Amino acid sequence: MPDPRVTITVPLQRRPERRDSDRFVAAMPVQVDGEEATTRDLSASGLSFESERSYEVGSRIDVVVEYILDGHHYPLRCQAEVVRVQPSGAAFTIGARLVAQQPLQDVAVGAPPMAAPPLRRIR
Repeated sequence: MPDPRVTITVPLQRRPERRDSDRFVAAMPVQVDGEEATTRDLSASGLSFESERSYEVGSRIDVVVEYILDGHHYPLRCQAEVVRVQPSGAAFTIGARLVAQQPLQDVAVGAPPMAAPPLRRIR
C-alpha cells in the first residue's frame, strides 16, 4: 500500500496554451484500452499521447497512466473522449478530454470490497 506521506516530484515543462487548465509536457507510460502508449502532455482536463493505432474522434477510451516512483506503480485510471487524431510518422498523436467519473463512495474500513460496475464503451 502506498505511503500517504510520500511526496511525488515530477519535473514538468509548462506548454503555452489558451485552455482553462495548464498543460504540462510529460512522457509517461500509459495504457489506452489495454494497449501501451506514451503521454506527450497532461492537464487537469485531458491528455495527449502517442499511439501505434488511430482512434475514432468522439469515442470513449479507458486510460491508465502508470506513475512510477521508487519502483512502485501508482496507476491513475480514468475515462476520456477522443477529440483529436493526427498522423505522426508511423504513429498517431491522440488528444483526449477527461470524462467526469462517478463520485467516490465512503467505505467502512474492513468492509468487503464493492463490486465495480462493468465498463462499457460508448460510441
